[in-house]
Amino acid sequence: MVSSTSPILSIIIPSFNQLEGLKKTIQSCTGYGDVEIVVVDGDSTDGSKAWLIDNAELIPKLRTAPDKGIYDAMNKGIDLASGIWLWFLGTGDTPKKGAIDKVLEKVKSDSESDLHGFSVELLPPLEPGVPQFYSPDFSSNIKWRNTMHHQGVIYRKSSIENLKYDIKYRVLADYHLNLKLWSEGASCKCHDFTIASVDAGGVSRNFNKRLYAEERMLKRDALGGGFSALVQTFWTRIKYLRKKLAS
Repeated sequence: MVSSTSPILSIIIPSFNQLEGLKKTIQSCTGYGDVEIVVVDGDSTDGSKAWLIDNAELIPKLRTAPDKGIYDAMNKGIDLASGIWLWFLGTGDTPKKGAIDKVLEKVKSDSESDLHGFSVELLPPLEPGVPQFYSPDFSSNIKWRNTMHHQGVIYRKSSIENLKYDIKYRVLADYHLNLKLWSEGASCKCHDFTIASVDAGGVSRNFNKRLYAEERMLKRDALGGGFSALVQTFWTRIKYLRKKLAS
């Protein structure tokens, strides 16, 4: 059971050797009574650990130890978090003006939904075909592409703490989680409001063959094999060719 003193929202920040981005993100999220900051640092060697310890008053939950990558770090963040709702931000990402208040407004009165989806702004440089603003869509369209941008999703902790991120997916574990939630009938509310500016250089923005091979594997797990897997194999190869032609 969630304690009556639990924060409404935990902002989980996985970090590894990104000190300046880490500072930027943490400092943009402080000063909210209903918000808990959770940092999971993968044993950085660039001064991040010392900075985190020196600024411990800003970070109610902190772990600094080796991990198995970004999704393993996010799973550890889920375990550490005591918030009812979870928001994952990368180092260098920042909430838009008024975004934290807007998120709190939407989730405080919601006792039913499993997740909320918001728009995000992707900062340059943008890869060919990638839009500046990424809007949420938790419909069947998610079978074809990840229509829920990771930094734009607010998850109810109780809806994902048993699923978590499957760390065998090195790049698209967030898509796998969203697809599993959709296929299992999770309830989502989508909002036409931009909550975050997302720093360039995320791992899923490298559109190579390995990315699409991982997409086929995760869809086979989430959606099943047979004809569906055959269609997805064809579809992901078309997507790869389109990206190559656009670049």
